[in-house]
Amino acid sequence: MILRRRCGASDCLAWFFISGIALVFFLVCSILYGTRTENPSLPGVVQEVLPAGRCLCQQSTTFHCESCLDCAARPAVAIAGNATQAPETWEFDYRRDATNYGLDEDQCAAAFPGLFEDVERAKNFRRGRGLVTQKNLTDFALTKGMVRAMIHDGQLYVLQTFLVDNINRQKAVASLAALHRALSAARDRPAIPNAEFVLSVEDLPAHPEKPLWMLARRAQDQDLWLMPDFGWWSWDMPSLGALDDVAAEALQREQLVPWDAKKQKLVWRGKLNFSPKLRRALVEAAKGKPWSDVGQVTWEDTDFKEPGAHFLGPVDQCEYMFIAHAEGRSYSGALKYRQLCRSVVVSHKLQWIQHYHYLLLASGAKQNYVEVERDFSDLSSTMDDLLAHPEKAKRIADNSVKTFRERYMTGAAEACYWRALVKAWKEVSFEPSAYEEVADGQKKVRRKKRGVRYETFIVYDYDSQITFPKIAQ
Repeated sequence: MILRRRCGASDCLAWFFISGIALVFFLVCSILYGTRTENPSLPGVVQEVLPAGRCLCQQSTTFHCESCLDCAARPAVAIAGNATQAPETWEFDYRRDATNYGLDEDQCAAAFPGLFEDVERAKNFRRGRGLVTQKNLTDFALTKGMVRAMIHDGQLYVLQTFLVDNINRQKAVASLAALHRALSAARDRPAIPNAEFVLSVEDLPAHPEKPLWMLARRAQDQDLWLMPDFGWWSWDMPSLGALDDVAAEALQREQLVPWDAKKQKLVWRGKLNFSPKLRRALVEAAKGKPWSDVGQVTWEDTDFKEPGAHFLGPVDQCEYMFIAHAEGRSYSGALKYRQLCRSVVVSHKLQWIQHYHYLLLASGAKQNYVEVERDFSDLSSTMDDLLAHPEKAKRIADNSVKTFRERYMTGAAEACYWRALVKAWKEVSFEPSAYEEVADGQKKVRRKKRGVRYETFIVYDYDSQITFPKIAQ
């Protein structure tokens, strides 16, 4: 005789519990696999459960600043001559002024209208909340990638660093170097206002509610102040280096491969796991298309033997008519290199804002890039339209060069922006002290100079730079 045991309430609960644990385990494993694998193809079930992460696909930022570019085409500065001569007008000339880091304030305003929009936005926001105080900069501990610094009497001082590795250190040193160059080139350096600030070279803001200098921000991060990213100085990556060197190489390649000789394809190289949902959408939208040369780069494969994953430097990508762009962990620093090419940059709607993004125009007579949806659902129809209208594509590419490579991505523009950032920051922040009071061990107090000059910091060894001032005394 066979006895059958009925399932009681406790057995049912156990079954549901075990099933729930198994489902959670499956979801976790699927998400980990989907976000970390470099396999370009994912099982359908993994694609379905893959989270958007920081993508926030319902949010994006689009600027309309065509009037700024109209202003940039007109000379606006009068330069006084001698007593017998009428004032002469000055206008920005790319060949003459691209590396002039010492343009005065009037020349900066005339040459780069629209470049300082985010500086003004941040200043106006802070005015509504009250001045930045020293306490605002000291009531939190520095986190990865942060540097506290000060400008005093036109000189740059490093007060404190929290740099966890060599990449952190390189980014921070490059940012400080660019700021130092802008200060050194100022025509009236002693007139530069004193200022104390904290900058971060991390992609993601650790304290988005604090008044910090950052590489990028989202629309809701209103108290963050944008600075040029470290790559505007230089970056130690294959086929990169100083930004103006890359621009010069792009121009040279353009002479060898003019517009009509470019490959009529869309190119993209990048890491899928930097923003898996977003970047995999690009790969899927371009898969199998006759106009596609889209693939990931597998850095572990140093010979780049994977099909479609061979390395292409930024100048190599200039040989294509169309270059795709996708954000990464936050913004993607690759955008500026893509904009050095006389090619059409095709980007999804951007969520992360950089200091010069107000000059991006997705429509109109001065359109300088092409915008598609964040899920790339309209990429195919957009490419079909561009290929069917080559004159439209060339106009967009020409506008991109005129706007970015030949104006807003020059060293002159970067230096102007740094000085405008310092000036605006000082208008809504405290007056820093060059000295602090310290005990000398004899129950006496003496005054000590704060921080160390940039010129000294730059020659410190690795350990001293990343932990300053702990072991750099």
